[in-house]
Amino acid sequence: MVAQTQLTSVEPTTTSHATPRHPRPAGRAWVASAAGPGLSAVLSLLVAVQSLRLWDWRPGVPLSLSGDSPQVLMQVRAIMEGGGFGSTDRMGAPFGLNAAWFATGDQLNFAAIRVIGLFTDSPATASAVFFVAGYPAAALAAYWLARQVGIARPAAVTVGVLFSALPGHQRWFQHLWLSAYWVLPLGVWLALQVATGRSVWPARRALRAGTAGRRRAWLHVARTVAIALAVGLSDAYYVAFVLILVGVALVVRWATDRTLRSLLPGVAAAALVGVSCAVSLAFAVVARSGDVVTSDVPAQRTIGESERYAGRLIDLLLPWSEHRLPPLRFITTAYGYAAPPTAERHALGVVSVCGLVVLVLVLLRSVTGGRRPDQVVGALAAFALVSLAFYTRGGLGSVVALFVTPQIRTWARLGTVIALLALLAVGLWMTRVARRRTAAWALAAGVLLVGCLDQTNPGAAPDYARLSATSAQLKGYSAHLAAATSAPCAVFQLPVTPYPEEPGFGQMGDYDHVLPGVAAPSTLTWSYGAIRGTASADWQLALPVDRMAALVPDLRAAGFCAVEVDHRGYVGAADPSDGLASLLGAPLAQTDRLVAFDLATERPDATPPTPPTRDDVLRPVLAGLDSARLQRDDRGRPFQLLGPTATLTVSNLGDTPVPVTLTFSVRTLSGAEDVLVATGLPGAPLRSPISGVDQPVRLEVTAPPGSTKIELASTAEPVDVGGGVASALQLTDLRASSTAGVNVASTQQFFAASPVPSR
Repeated sequence: MVAQTQLTSVEPTTTSHATPRHPRPAGRAWVASAAGPGLSAVLSLLVAVQSLRLWDWRPGVPLSLSGDSPQVLMQVRAIMEGGGFGSTDRMGAPFGLNAAWFATGDQLNFAAIRVIGLFTDSPATASAVFFVAGYPAAALAAYWLARQVGIARPAAVTVGVLFSALPGHQRWFQHLWLSAYWVLPLGVWLALQVATGRSVWPARRALRAGTAGRRRAWLHVARTVAIALAVGLSDAYYVAFVLILVGVALVVRWATDRTLRSLLPGVAAAALVGVSCAVSLAFAVVARSGDVVTSDVPAQRTIGESERYAGRLIDLLLPWSEHRLPPLRFITTAYGYAAPPTAERHALGVVSVCGLVVLVLVLLRSVTGGRRPDQVVGALAAFALVSLAFYTRGGLGSVVALFVTPQIRTWARLGTVIALLALLAVGLWMTRVARRRTAAWALAAGVLLVGCLDQTNPGAAPDYARLSATSAQLKGYSAHLAAATSAPCAVFQLPVTPYPEEPGFGQMGDYDHVLPGVAAPSTLTWSYGAIRGTASADWQLALPVDRMAALVPDLRAAGFCAVEVDHRGYVGAADPSDGLASLLGAPLAQTDRLVAFDLATERPDATPPTPPTRDDVLRPVLAGLDSARLQRDDRGRPFQLLGPTATLTVSNLGDTPVPVTLTFSVRTLSGAEDVLVATGLPGAPLRSPISGVDQPVRLEVTAPPGSTKIELASTAEPVDVGGGVASALQLTDLRASSTAGVNVASTQQFFAASPVPSR
């Protein structure tokens, strides 16, 4: 309780050693004021160097090739080449990738990549520089915030460096834009200014004052605008978190002042943050307006995901899962086996845990003892409490998902905000207990040493030798393929994998199909990467991917010059490489996992009598059940659990009506007899008797251009199918066929013809 009592009496505006007795010469004063930021930046860079073992890194080598990293590298390349939101023609051939469907804002981060791209053409180098630069950027921003709230220079350096090296930061390359969390201290400053009643904007009369006063006032305006724009043009998650904190600050301000006038500065600042983000996302909406939507597009979050991607309090308190000390690492690992881990775990580290405990004690003392804390400390405690309420499962994040929007789902990322608030509490405590300069720097050195050892681990640094070898192999493969084909060349990739946020097949990572194109010559484009749920991608779902003799003519008609197979995608399934070799001859290029064949060569006896046209392939008819998860039964047949109601969508991507026959089997999960009613067809609704055993159903529909919705309904009783989900029907082996000559298929047919997903 000693620490808490001291914190409540902190005066954040001055410290005993921050104000010299005698004025310093201007030069010495400037050096003294620059020493803190400079030391913070240098120390944070040293932390990055040791935790990432940067002495082993070489330009051109990515910091990671796993998880989301391949997608990040391609996005960086697209941005460097001028693609808005990371859009590019290098992926999603023949239509390209319209990344506006998966936009997150991040215009400030994209601008930084473009600047770095002026000095290098390597996406691996540019992304590595951006990632490492995030360390001093976070340290400087947190140092500045600490000084703004009255934390002494030694303690502010501690806050800045430890914030820049939060547990797990060194492994965040695959979340490159989230690693740029230096904007959070700027947002917390806005919230603190509002909560404590300090000036967010200058007084109106100051703007009309004398020359010097007017200049200071306009600099004040410029600072607030710059901070609001920096936050608003950063990642959408950080925008949301800052707006939550400013909202809490407005409540605190209202409780203190009780006048609407006092809320206007904070509302204006929040509006500027929100509007700048909204404008960025509005450009994304415009950029995707011309695309044809065929089914569920990505990034459409559900209410339940806010539970799945929220955090748990114990995740904050446990050691980092990659802690350098095996006994501490074992504690977190053992807990992960005992209880299912959350999707993202954000450990605070021992220093931040101490700060969080202090903030909780401040709140408890305020509530139980009636002792009002210092304004800054009280605001930090209120921010921490609300952040925890959003962070945890079943908390305010779930309320937002239910009543506002589920689009912000990974509330566990508030762990970064909680860590910053906790470190500020530690900084205020250090300022209070160590008033003498020597003692202050000694305490700062000790806390920094403990914190850095606790929060970083060089043993978890990238394996640069392996990354370099893999990158060189991929670069050689793509260069060989480009040399063996005529430019430009579109390469079709097998297995067909939806993009984004879909698992790979077999032993493939989620975005492994991106890897060959990251450093490939500009003459090559790749089929993977068009946005699923749009016509630019979903035409691939109608391809005969399990019949190479039929697939090859389709790919040639669509304009592809080569077909590539990733062997790891077919682990445990029939690899099509031998079939392609028998049709197309020897490979053009290959590695231990990739092989590419020339589509320009084919046995004469394998050529179909009536080759398909480009429109037959690229403008097919697709049938699928909306939002129902695809599964396989014990006989390998595809099925989906429904309803008792469901929507069957038939999407005709062409310009003329196509007659389509739909067949499937359906049964009630309860075993009871019922009737399945299909509406949306010409004439009267179709009624089919169903029961607890598979009953065949056949539907005839002439699909006009666009989407046709067929509603399936029954009165069957839903039953629990696990995971808190209740379903009434099982629809199995949905097939679509036509005599019109165009490609026709259902999503269940595609699923059955594909290898087993990796997860």
